[in-house]
Amino acid sequence: MTDKSPKWLTAAACAARTGLTVRALRVYEREGLLNPSRSANGWRRYGPDDLLRLNTISVLKALGLPLAQIRKLLRENEPSLLNVLQVQADSWRERRGEATKALELVETAIHRLERNQPPSLEELCALVSALQTRSNPMQNRATLLVDMMTELLTAEERTQWQNWWRAHAQDLNQNNAYLRERAECFAVLREQQQQGLSPADPAVQEQIARHAAMVSRYRIRELTVRLMEWNLALTTKFMEMGAIARERHPESSVMPFPMVGNQVTTYFEQALLASPVTQALAGPLKKVQALIESQVAASSEEAAGVVQEFVQELARHESGDAGVYVRFIPFLAQVNHRPLPPDLQQIYEFLARALPVREPSAAVEPAPASAAAALDFTPAELVAARRAYARQMGLMAGIIAPRVEAAYAAIEREKYLGPGPWSVMSLLRGTFMTTPDASPAHVYCDSAISVVKDKSLNNGQPSLYYRLLAETLVPEGSHIVHIGSGTGYYTAILAHITGAAGHVTAIELEADLAARARATLAELPQVEVIQGDATRTSMAPADLI
Repeated sequence: MTDKSPKWLTAAACAARTGLTVRALRVYEREGLLNPSRSANGWRRYGPDDLLRLNTISVLKALGLPLAQIRKLLRENEPSLLNVLQVQADSWRERRGEATKALELVETAIHRLERNQPPSLEELCALVSALQTRSNPMQNRATLLVDMMTELLTAEERTQWQNWWRAHAQDLNQNNAYLRERAECFAVLREQQQQGLSPADPAVQEQIARHAAMVSRYRIRELTVRLMEWNLALTTKFMEMGAIARERHPESSVMPFPMVGNQVTTYFEQALLASPVTQALAGPLKKVQALIESQVAASSEEAAGVVQEFVQELARHESGDAGVYVRFIPFLAQVNHRPLPPDLQQIYEFLARALPVREPSAAVEPAPASAAAALDFTPAELVAARRAYARQMGLMAGIIAPRVEAAYAAIEREKYLGPGPWSVMSLLRGTFMTTPDASPAHVYCDSAISVVKDKSLNNGQPSLYYRLLAETLVPEGSHIVHIGSGTGYYTAILAHITGAAGHVTAIELEADLAARARATLAELPQVEVIQGDATRTSMAPADLI
């Protein structure tokens, strides 16, 4: 197998086989860390020397070095592969329990080098891929929230949290809608911050007002208080994950959805302090402070007038139920690791004693009338959408291959993804976003789509696989082995390309994915699905793996 290893890899192939992204390869090249050669037609080509350099970069990044420092180090005294691998091996030994497989890869390469046998291109790809999988969590941004849930919550707590949301589907839909709108709002705030606008600028305050309106419209304060009453400890642990992520990655300007980066969070808080509602509440809050200093009881008639003034200001700014508000604000400050000053904390505690919470309704208001209506494509329209998608993937891949395009146009992607709505990778934000509804039209895009969220398993980016299939020139009637078939979408495309006279052996390690693939591929007699480890699976001779 090593003898058949290609001498060069395209950018797409290099990215797919190392766990990096094409964008990361471009960044390394722009930063002077990488300089791949070019083919006659101008395509970048990555060979053994480039893979050696990528392994070195990955090791140094895992040790916490920024790219500028890595560039300086490599220019002054590039370490030998043997030294780099020894550092990498030491790193994996510290996490032996979770990295046994990766450690075996590294040590095998070290032993080969000690015998003056350079590792193959395949082995170098495996080394880079292994390090990418278990280095800094921000290198796999889409899994950060899942990784933190695994770290900070027990299995029982994760189950409790998920079960609560399953039992409150309407709340879940409304919360997801809020998070999508909030992401758009914070994207605008980030741009305004980069433009140097003051937090008090009218354009910034317009976004603060927009955010306040969506918090009220989707009843986020009421939902949070209900969660607090259900399980305060668990709600606190879950909701402070964003703050923990920001503390661990303070320089990350963009965080995985639905988290928010540190810089824009600080900017938002500064703008909130300058907002009209904060300014309007300052007077009543100061009067409450005077009541506390005079040791006036929260339930007294003397306090009633001041409390009523506070309630009226909230109503004037459409900030919802006052009893909910005075419990929500201190809790939000707590989970964001921005606790209120002691005096202000006492003021809110005083108001909480004076303002009982009205029984919060479990029902959430319906989505606003302005929300986009669900897409309703006819079967004929979906056929047209697939045809347009197939041509677009060829354009994105930089090559038009008629047989690959025909397969993309024929195979229904939604069939292999499970029921919608779906979690789709946003290329703009670099995070997964939930589609607004279950229309299949949403899946015909050049994005990875999650199929098993808790394991970060995705249906991969279509243009990447289009390019690989177009370059491979799969002959009709051939036997193809597809390792890591997932739920079967690209297996079905391979079956379409090789035709009824061909045969596709699909091998999937994950039992649940293999079962799903068997179900979705049952109508294709030329496809065989095997569940197991491809390295231990016997199969007939193949024309292509």
